[in-house]
Amino acid sequence: MSRLFGNWKTREIVVAAVLAVACGVIFWAWGLLWTAVFEPLVPFPIHYALVGIWMMGGLLVAYVVRRPGAALLGELVAAFVSMAMGNQWGFLTMASGLVQGVGSELVFALARWRRFTGLVFYAAAGVAGAFSIVLDTFVWSYYAVYSWSSVLVAGILSVLSSLVLGGVVSQIMAKALVQTGVLSGLEISRQKAERV
Repeated sequence: MSRLFGNWKTREIVVAAVLAVACGVIFWAWGLLWTAVFEPLVPFPIHYALVGIWMMGGLLVAYVVRRPGAALLGELVAAFVSMAMGNQWGFLTMASGLVQGVGSELVFALARWRRFTGLVFYAAAGVAGAFSIVLDTFVWSYYAVYSWSSVLVAGILSVLSSLVLGGVVSQIMAKALVQTGVLSGLEISRQKAERV
């Protein structure tokens, strides 16, 4: 744990916490939409094209703070906030947050926490989505209910959604925050704006 959070500055911790809580509120609202609109109207496996929003906690926080452990912290805090506000999945929300955060963090760790942009960033998004569908497949027994080809389609859609709704949206949000000046002093504000 000291390897992950040992060099964090107080400002980085505060910014990470605020962003993660905001993502948790987004997760909670997306969960309401999921139950009221997506689940009844969009069948399995197509609804997995909409799950990428739930990867934002780890991706946005890591993209902004750019420290070891940022992706894991972002996903866990966001998942906790979503669960605490009251969602339909209860404690399983924390399992999803853990798995998605570990998926992203693993990619950033393979890059030795030196790159949080470009190919590494989108690989982290894709792996988070892949880890998510693996968890769902076993938690919700998809293997017993659906064909493996349907589960594979769900997996592909989960990864693609994570790239777009998780990755691209996180970058757009982060760059908008940079423009306001609220992220001054952080690594992201010292880098030139990158193309999405």
